[in-house]
Amino acid sequence: MSYAEVLGMTILDASPDLTRVALTVTEAGLNMHGTAHGGLIFSLADEAFAVISNLDAQAVAAETHMSFFRAAREGERLVAVATPERVGRTLATYRIEVRRGEEGEVLALFLGTVSRREKQS
Repeated sequence: MSYAEVLGMTILDASPDLTRVALTVTEAGLNMHGTAHGGLIFSLADEAFAVISNLDAQAVAAETHMSFFRAAREGERLVAVATPERVGRTLATYRIEVRRGEEGEVLALFLGTVSRREKQS
């Protein structure tokens, strides 16, 4: 079982232009304040980042940054929406918004850059 599966993540869409990954915050994903742990939110964004960046190339993370804006609570469904900012031959940068629900407010913003190479046949 993968890490994403253990956390209950589901891939909703996966294309090079838009990838969406969701999870529902459970009691196991809460921090000492009773809200979603930052590591859980980061993991959701990172999964969307990994999926979108590896669809048309072999990619590994070179740099990531995450800003947290709002808290999430137990039972809430979070959706990470990943889009490309710039995709080059050897580097690509993606923007991932972690939202409350499908169209809800942005709880966190993740920016990540990958080193990429063409997939081997």
